[in-house]
Amino acid sequence: MSGMKRRGLIDIYADILNAIDDGACRTRIVYKANLNFSRCKQYIRDLAKGGLIKVQTNSPSTWAVTDRGYELLKKHRELKGFLSR
Repeated sequence: MSGMKRRGLIDIYADILNAIDDGACRTRIVYKANLNFSRCKQYIRDLAKGGLIKVQTNSPSTWAVTDRGYELLKKHRELKGFLSR
């Protein structure tokens, strides 16, 4: 585990939003964002409650990033760029 950095909550949210992009089911999100299913379910609920993602289709649910979610991604990238200077 040495050398591995733990991700903060905002980084996890950004990874989920990047995984969803123009639409994804929970399984795809779990694998692309490197999460387990139970944590992913909670994070999806939090992101939906915050208006950052929305249900695109039901049964099975696929998710889409909202304009607000894309705004968070943009700010996250700006902050990462700012910190890496």
